[in-house]
Amino acid sequence: MRNTELPSQPRLRLAQARIVRNLSQQALADAIGTNYVNVSRWERGITKPSPYFRTQLCKFFEKSEVELDLVPASAATTPARANTTTSPDHTEKAVPSVPTQPSALYDPAIPLKPGIDLVGREQDLYQVKQQLCAPQQVAMTALNGLPGVGKTTLAITLAHDPQVRDHFQDGILWAGLGPQPNILGLLSRWGHLLGISSSQMEKLSSTEAWAKAIRNAIGTRKMLLVIDDAWQLEEALTFKVGGPNCAHLVTTRFPYIASHMSINGTILLQELTKEASFRLLEMLAPQVVTREIQKAETLVQAVGGLPLALTLIGNYLRKQAYSGQSRRISAALEKLNDAEVRLGIEEPHVPAESHPSLPIETSLSLQSVINVTDQLLTPATRTTLYALSIFPSKPKTFSEEAALVIAACTIDELDALSDAGLLECTGGDRYTLHQVIADYARVHLSDPHPMQRLIDYVASHVEAHKKDYEILEQDNHLIETALEAALVQDKQTELIQITSAFAPFLILRGFYRQAEYYLQKAHEAALQQQEPNGIAGTFLYLGEVSQKQGNLAQAENYFQQGLVLARQTQSQERICTLLNDLGWVNLKKGGFAQAEAYLQEGLALARQIQDQEQICSLLKILGSVAAGQGIYEQSENFLREGLTIAKRINDREQTCVLLINLGATVGGQGRHIEAKAYYEEGLELARQLGLREQICVLLINLGDIEAEENHYKQAEAYFREGLRLAEQIEHREWTSVLLMNLGMISQKSNDYEQAANYLQQSLSLAQTIGRPRIICMALYEFGQLNLVQRKLNNAKHNFEEMLEKVPSGDQESLALAYYGLSRTLAKLGNILDAKKFGEESYRTFKAMGYNKAKELENWLENIEKI
Repeated sequence: MRNTELPSQPRLRLAQARIVRNLSQQALADAIGTNYVNVSRWERGITKPSPYFRTQLCKFFEKSEVELDLVPASAATTPARANTTTSPDHTEKAVPSVPTQPSALYDPAIPLKPGIDLVGREQDLYQVKQQLCAPQQVAMTALNGLPGVGKTTLAITLAHDPQVRDHFQDGILWAGLGPQPNILGLLSRWGHLLGISSSQMEKLSSTEAWAKAIRNAIGTRKMLLVIDDAWQLEEALTFKVGGPNCAHLVTTRFPYIASHMSINGTILLQELTKEASFRLLEMLAPQVVTREIQKAETLVQAVGGLPLALTLIGNYLRKQAYSGQSRRISAALEKLNDAEVRLGIEEPHVPAESHPSLPIETSLSLQSVINVTDQLLTPATRTTLYALSIFPSKPKTFSEEAALVIAACTIDELDALSDAGLLECTGGDRYTLHQVIADYARVHLSDPHPMQRLIDYVASHVEAHKKDYEILEQDNHLIETALEAALVQDKQTELIQITSAFAPFLILRGFYRQAEYYLQKAHEAALQQQEPNGIAGTFLYLGEVSQKQGNLAQAENYFQQGLVLARQTQSQERICTLLNDLGWVNLKKGGFAQAEAYLQEGLALARQIQDQEQICSLLKILGSVAAGQGIYEQSENFLREGLTIAKRINDREQTCVLLINLGATVGGQGRHIEAKAYYEEGLELARQLGLREQICVLLINLGDIEAEENHYKQAEAYFREGLRLAEQIEHREWTSVLLMNLGMISQKSNDYEQAANYLQQSLSLAQTIGRPRIICMALYEFGQLNLVQRKLNNAKHNFEEMLEKVPSGDQESLALAYYGLSRTLAKLGNILDAKKFGEESYRTFKAMGYNKAKELENWLENIEKI
């Protein structure tokens, strides 16, 4: 007798009844007393439930055996009169059949909805739903992203979303492809689901025939077709079989597949933000995260927001923390500091819900998910991937030029890695490697040559671009990696070479701690090699770092030692630089005569060797020396000559500083409009070059001009921005000046308590770093504050102390001290001494051409009226 049941046909109604209740196969098995393997086999039609379990299933779902596909519809016993009714005269009449609307078809292959809500994907979910459910829906939407970024999870969530299901009223089909899909098997399953007859399916022998038959079966139905984890373009296209009312959603790790499948519907799924990553980890392992917040944040950063990594780590930590023992939690977190451990954390497959990219026997881990792609690469491309692991990982980038040299590869290999979704192009000729991909590649790297090529490449690269600050900024992290490698491998020559070329950039950008660290290491290497030029060079830059940090005595000591060595080796260029820096330090200390002596010697030598850059720098500081002594005309001459040279040789750093100094010189003469123009031009240039110290100085000077013009809010805005930056780069001198200026603004705003607080901080810091001029100016502002509050004895003490501390030759500070003392004595009624100090101040300001001379003249004319 012919068997009327097709054992190989899936029991779609049984699976659909389970899915409608949002049950897993395990949950259903638990409810009726069996296991998920049996439920899976029943749904797939491999085996048939026994009479006992058929009864249990019918009771549980409250449906008949026919409604659950447990027996063929033809086997059901239907009363002969089921479709008849009886008229009053007992004559049976047929009741016309009423066509029923077929229910929506939800593919049993759709994986269960994730156990926890999606975290950090709200915007992505909204965007995809908009594309799928819009009136003019995108026929093909592609989700692209790194392995483990959550493409499949987002697709599953969409397949269970009520709005999506309402929109695609006729159902959802799902095909999980992976690297080795059973194309005909998947098409056959879709055919069964869509009701294609067995006789018709027997005639279908090619993918083309199946695709046409499925499209015909779908017809005008409104369905969503999900093509998950596509590895080959041709395979993905095979499942593009929806009709005019259908939409397709394809997920793939390969950018070229995504871009081909969807012209304007491709969505690049990025990693989770730091906040979302932490939230996901906290949901998975709350006990651990609550107890070890800092370590959890470190883990989040280590895996770069990759959801699969966070999920595996979170599940691992939750299992380790079940006992609540701190010892086990700490040990688990310690293990996870090792990238190889993170890569190896695995979870067994659930047979009915296996990852489409992995064989059923392979456990799910970061290692296994990335390895699937790795094994499809050519040997040369694989070697390139491993070599690139020595580069700093995402979000840091590296250039194509560096990749080609250090990985010793071709453009084709880089393109192959990009096509495989492992290497990300950030635009132009720069790339980035995700942290987890880099960890995987680094674990597999055994060749020492890439690291040596990195050191050699960076040594020549930095030397060639030591004045190209934008390039050095981009490659900052790569250079630091090379320096660390040189330290580890004891490559002393390369360490000295790279550090000497890179230190000026670090100092210029305000990275003083970083510069000092590598300079100390390079200095030790130069001493071991007994290399005078290397020793002198590190003395020079260590001195510059000390000077920037306000350690003037230490800076002068470094410069003096460097100058001795430079004279011994007759390195004229370095002698010029060291004389320049010694002049600058002595200017800061208030030693105008000694500063000028160093600078004039340096200028004569620079002119002799025709070193335009050094001439420019020396003129720049000589201009400041002259201005500090009130010789404004000479200052302006020095600075204008320097600015002309700087612009001619296109030295933008020197141009910026010269604009600052020129602005200060003309501003001191009361030419505020001209000064402001210089400062604004300098600020624009400083921001372009990222010169953080110069930005600070320019904000100070612009704030001073606004304050002079009584624009206190704008002045305060400049000062606050400058203070944030000065504190960020740990520049104590400018921090002190900015605190002083904020004190002055607070005094102008009648907030005397806040003004005193700022001024005290400024004075203490200036005293710590030994800056006489700033000490004097802070005392001057303290005197001003006490004057306005009529604390006259305090004000007198401030100005007298200022007078004692004025450095020799600092005419401006001397005149201001006299002026403050004159006004205080006048208020105290000592008109005779007030006149004496006022006249001394006036003569000094007048000789300098300083803008306060007119103010002093008016003051002296009206002193009797005070």
